[in-house]
Amino acid sequence: MFVFNFGFWIEIEMMKERFSKLLLGEDMSGCGNGVCTALAISNAITNLCATLFGQIWRLEPLCPEKKSMWRREIEWLLCVSDYIVELIPSWQTYPDGSKLEVMTSRPRSDLYVNLPALRKLDNMLLVRFSTHPC
Repeated sequence: MFVFNFGFWIEIEMMKERFSKLLLGEDMSGCGNGVCTALAISNAITNLCATLFGQIWRLEPLCPEKKSMWRREIEWLLCVSDYIVELIPSWQTYPDGSKLEVMTSRPRSDLYVNLPALRKLDNMLLVRFSTHPC
């Protein structure tokens, strides 16, 4: 017997809406007046921070609901960064010995360096401020 989880469906729809805004650069009109994806992600993270921490005036423990919302939505936003790449020239050698210059993708260097550190800091802060129940 299949049990339909309505809350899960709502989360999926919310995720689709957020990803579409990121891909369109926050321009839902389709006029092409959107911003770049990196700025759209930055704005989305800023809005998430304002939603979760807007009423907190000092460092204090997060309620479990807010903590789970933060982790879920920050993962949604940052998973896009895996596909922000830069193209670099490289050489491909064929079995007959001939070489051809091709463009290969790699993670953008600023994201590759900074995101792991930011994720670690985020996790440290969440662990630190979850030691006391709300």
